[in-house]
Amino acid sequence: MSEQEPQAPAGSFAEHLAQSPSAALSGGQSNKVELFVQGGSIGWLGEDSGQWAVVTSQDAAVPLKAYVHTDGVLYYCNAGDDSRYLSVSDGYHYVGFYNWVGARGWTLNGGVLTSLYTNAPLSIYSTGNGYLYANSGYTPVTVQFH
Repeated sequence: MSEQEPQAPAGSFAEHLAQSPSAALSGGQSNKVELFVQGGSIGWLGEDSGQWAVVTSQDAAVPLKAYVHTDGVLYYCNAGDDSRYLSVSDGYHYVGFYNWVGARGWTLNGGVLTSLYTNAPLSIYSTGNGYLYANSGYTPVTVQFH
């Protein structure tokens, strides 16, 4: 059985890393995201000073822009800083805002935002913790875009 040799990449590696879909986001609608557990609002999707996603007030919520990349994957960009994308860390699967190279894809189905990296829904460990995760062992959160 023979495999076909892949094509050589175009351009330099640095050029590839510098590519950002932010130009496609210009003019796109941004929305704040309200978070719910078992039908009750727990707050809004925001970020702390370390760019980790947290539950916050509506005034401090981070507006997001949806972006479907050429590979058909849905990403969410921080509309206030279009170099930062909603993503998921290794380990406990904290959600945060990372650069395009570290961006992770998502699906949205019936208010459930699911990470393609962990195959787990957006979740919280506890309301007292305040951080958002994409961890199937934690309490799932549903979302509503405003």
